[in-house]
Amino acid sequence: MALADLPPVILVLGQEQALLQQIQTYFDQLLTPDERQMNLGRYDLSETGLPVALDDAASVPFFGDWRLVILTAPFFLTGAPTRNKVEQDPTLLTAYLEQPQPTTKLVIWAEYEKLDERKKVTKTLKKTALIVNAGKVQGTALNQRLQHDAQRLGTTITGPALNLLLQRTREDYSLALQQLEKLALFAGPQATITPEIVATMVEQIIDDNAFELVAATLNGQLQPALQIYQQLIITGQEPIGLLALLLTQVRLLLQVKILQQSGYTQGAITQQLKIHPYRVQLALAQARRYQLTRLEQMYLQLVQLDYQIKTGQVDKTNGLELLITRFATLH
Repeated sequence: MALADLPPVILVLGQEQALLQQIQTYFDQLLTPDERQMNLGRYDLSETGLPVALDDAASVPFFGDWRLVILTAPFFLTGAPTRNKVEQDPTLLTAYLEQPQPTTKLVIWAEYEKLDERKKVTKTLKKTALIVNAGKVQGTALNQRLQHDAQRLGTTITGPALNLLLQRTREDYSLALQQLEKLALFAGPQATITPEIVATMVEQIIDDNAFELVAATLNGQLQPALQIYQQLIITGQEPIGLLALLLTQVRLLLQVKILQQSGYTQGAITQQLKIHPYRVQLALAQARRYQLTRLEQMYLQLVQLDYQIKTGQVDKTNGLELLITRFATLH
């Protein structure tokens, strides 16, 4: 799409860095180097007042047909506190949106999860602007986009390899795309990326180890569980961070167990929990091995330990190790 085909106001909303980079590249290519020098304005609204930025947006182009003005950090569109930021008058932007300069393309670059829908300026912006979604890529859309990216990179990736890639990148599209680009270079043109290639090239992350630690503990495998825990501590992981990960893993197992027993299918569980299907698949396979009461017991003990550590009742390092030991021996 050429610059002339864009509407006068564009809202870029979301925090998915890979998408934001792609959108930024698109805008960078709309103007030639000479046009960028004369007709491109960028304003950080945490440092620059709206009157300056909007005055530029209201100006006619110099030696060209269009101006492109990009406003970043529009914090006043959110509920975020304004401390240490330039005070802004949102009514100025509202007034501009009601009568935008026809020869200017104004881009509101909002790297936020969401805007404050209660504000008049937000309502006006959403009615006026073309909204470009840069939100987190999840679920089946995540698989589809990465498969498309693999084709764009001149390669293909098998389903199991994609599942492993997503597992090792925490289902983070931006991180998965970075790794996919590396995998495509390693595999070579027209090659197929296999699980073996992913296992070799993409490091196992702490979440995988936490998953294994939960499994060993629930299975009553005390020595393997302690070995995983001690290895994580040796590599610099904080016990309080590990505790948070264990809570997340056990909570997921508990959720899928309850939903499964309530008659939910894997697809329905995925939709209900709003997480990647492969993560649900793994959790279901693990949750089937345990009684609901055992999962509840472990979750409640982790919650209690979290409270005890944060209130200084229990030492964080010894507390988690003792919980693992106690729970594994109760199997």
